Amino acid sequence: MVATKQLTESQLRSLETVERVASCFSLIGAIFIFITFVASSNFRRPVNRLIFNASWGNTLGNIATLVSLSGPRSGQTSHLCQFQAFLIQMFLTADAFWNLAMAINVYMTLFKNYNAEQLKALEWKYHIMCYGTPFIIAITCLFIETEARGKIYGPAILWCWISNKWAFLRLALLYAPVWVCIISAFTIYVMAGREIFKKRKQLRAFNNFVGDTPQFSGFKTTDVQITSELVSQARVSAGSTLNPKNMPVLKADSNNNHGYEPYTVNIASVPLGPRPRVSNGTSSVSVHTTRHNRIAMEANTAAWGYTKVAILFFVSLLVTWLPSSINRVYSLVHPSDVSVSLTYTAGTVLSLMGFWNSVIYISTSRAACKTLFFDIGSGFACFKKRTKQPEVWQGRADDRVLLANRGDNKMMPSRASHSPSSDSEDGIANAV
Repeated sequence: MVATKQLTESQLRSLETVERVASCFSLIGAIFIFITFVASSNFRRPVNRLIFNASWGNTLGNIATLVSLSGPRSGQTSHLCQFQAFLIQMFLTADAFWNLAMAINVYMTLFKNYNAEQLKALEWKYHIMCYGTPFIIAITCLFIETEARGKIYGPAILWCWISNKWAFLRLALLYAPVWVCIISAFTIYVMAGREIFKKRKQLRAFNNFVGDTPQFSGFKTTDVQITSELVSQARVSAGSTLNPKNMPVLKADSNNNHGYEPYTVNIASVPLGPRPRVSNGTSSVSVHTTRHNRIAMEANTAAWGYTKVAILFFVSLLVTWLPSSINRVYSLVHPSDVSVSLTYTAGTVLSLMGFWNSVIYISTSRAACKTLFFDIGSGFACFKKRTKQPEVWQGRADDRVLLANRGDNKMMPSRASHSPSSDSEDGIANAV
């Protein structure tokens, strides 16, 4: 209990409560991710696959934070304390590495034109980086012990982790890798932002070019002058084009067409809609350009989707690790003092690391979540309808039994004689 003697017992109880409540929120979010991703294909987007993979580490890490101060209370050499410290060291580091993996996906999408299948093929490498590397470090620390300092893992105020006698390893084994991931991800996001801004300008210029292209009008108007004397003497106005095969047939009655003034009929074709006027020499070039820009637009849309998720990941990284890093620097500058506010803040944000991932998962799957809630509501309504149906039928059966016992056969429903299943219904009624 050396690591926690500078906090009062009431402060320790409050800290334990805060850590466990925050850990419960994270575990609920992880359970939601597991159920929806496995049960519904609407959630199996490429950007959600990394969140799903990262949630396994978040779950085990939050189990360790849920143990809270029970680990330090059990003693440094206890199995609970050592197991908790192993989980903290491994999966807190893995969470930062998965954020870097998301940034790498953005880079591969934007600069290497990777599609969803190519990104999926990289996942085994991400697993090695995010889970394999932290596992080697965490398992090594589990077996190191010296006579002067004892075991590496031990009480560390918030929970069991790297003990105070090995405090220099906290920076080397956790905070240094985490901030390397944060800086690397930030660099990729800056590069991606510049590239997306440049390509969006190119797409805007292309759309403006298409908007300025001369359009073809589908209207064709023909003026026809017809006299009432003879049909064959119809005179077509100059400059018009009329196909004789399509000319309307006009019949005039010789008894009724005398004394009328000549009149004019305007015939207009049905609008065909605007079409770009493309010459034969440039049509293939225009089709190729349109196809190329469509592919570029789809790639940019996917990259922009990855970038939005990655930015959310980056913000969650800062929220998770900035307060705890400040607390770690404070403890190095003031080794004999403990900041209560920084300790509470660090314990809260680290315990919520799985919750942040669930928030990102829901924000990127809003349409799928709406569909899921609609299906749940529809299923509940159908269930209520089905549960009411047997009650109505049972009531009718009871009435029929009552009428049968009273011998009032005239009151029996007449539809039984017209129904082919009337005998079976009467059998059910008698059985009841």
